[in-house]
Amino acid sequence: MKKLASLTVAMGLMASLAATASAAEVVTGTTETTKTTSSDAVTTVTGVTYLNPADPVITQADLKPATPQIILTKLTAFHLSAGSTTAIGWLGAQTVDTTGVITKDAMGNEWREIYTWLGKAWIKVPASAYVINP
Repeated sequence: MKKLASLTVAMGLMASLAATASAAEVVTGTTETTKTTSSDAVTTVTGVTYLNPADPVITQADLKPATPQIILTKLTAFHLSAGSTTAIGWLGAQTVDTTGVITKDAMGNEWREIYTWLGKAWIKVPASAYVINP
């Protein structure tokens, strides 16, 4: 019971620290203090910059164009290289993500490089597959 109470107190403390940190504003600038004839001091802040929470964190420069995806509708072999006749594995009906690299062989078949659990591999795009271009 004591461990549960300690854990609850620790979680509450972390939550309050997180709330305080997220509520803090970022302010930069210089502070000037001017004394008047009385004992009161007047503080003037110049050159203040506030962090606008509406500013996007991710900008257009951070975005990369998406690569095409292929929806496989039947069992499809994948290979180590484009144009290879030896399959290193088989993929069932699923959607696979491509690296964006496309080649054509001498027969006119389209080969696309994909990501698999073994790393990058190549598939000959079957006629029954759907290619989704972003």
